[in-house]
Amino acid sequence: MKVLSSIDNYFYNKSKKEFIYFILLIIIVIGFIVYYFIYPLASNYYKKQYTQFQNLSTKLRNLEISNNVLKTKISFLNKKIKQQNLQLASLKKKKMFYDELANLLDFVKFDQYKWAKLVQNTVLDAKQKGMRVKNVENKIYDVNITTKNDKKLPSITKRMDIGIELEGKYKNFIYYLYNYEDKKELIRVNKMKITSPSTFYVKFSVYGYDK
Repeated sequence: MKVLSSIDNYFYNKSKKEFIYFILLIIIVIGFIVYYFIYPLASNYYKKQYTQFQNLSTKLRNLEISNNVLKTKISFLNKKIKQQNLQLASLKKKKMFYDELANLLDFVKFDQYKWAKLVQNTVLDAKQKGMRVKNVENKIYDVNITTKNDKKLPSITKRMDIGIELEGKYKNFIYYLYNYEDKKELIRVNKMKITSPSTFYVKFSVYGYDK
C-alpha cells in the first residue's frame, strides 16, 4: 500500500505536461519493444504459418488432381474389365462349341477297330430286336464327298458300307432301323429292300475322315 501511495504522490506532484510526456515515453518504450522484439517474432511465425498453409494447399490441390486422375483410370479399367469379361464369356461359348465339335469329330474319325465293332453291333442289335441275321457284308472305300456346287469336302475321306440281310417281323425291322437314328457316327441308310413279308435287306453307309 505504501508503494501505491508513493506512486500516487509522485504523479500528483507532476504537472499535466510532465504526465503526458511520461505516458508518451512509456508508449514509445512499449512500441520500441513491440517493433524490435515482438513484431519480428510474430512476423516470422506468420510467414512460417502462411508458407506452411500455401504448401499444404498446393499438396491438397495436387492430391485432388491425382485423385481425379485415379478415378478416371479406375473408371476406364472397370469398363475394360467389363469388356474383357464379355469377351471371356464369348470365348468360353466358342470353346464349348469347338469342344463339342471336337467330340463329334472324334466319333467321325476313321478307326478300323471301331468300325469293325460297329459291324459287329449291327448284328447284335438285329438279334436283340428279334431278327435273324442271314448274311452280312461290309467294305471300306476311299471317297471324295462333294456338295451341290461340286465343291469337295476334303475332311471326309473314308466310307464303309454294311449290308445285312435279315429275317423276322416287319415291326422288329422298323425298330431296328430306328435304333440307328441317334447314332453319333455319320451313318445313314443307303439302301433298303423288302424281299418278302419276313425278309429284309438294309445297307448302312458310315463316313469318316482319316488324318
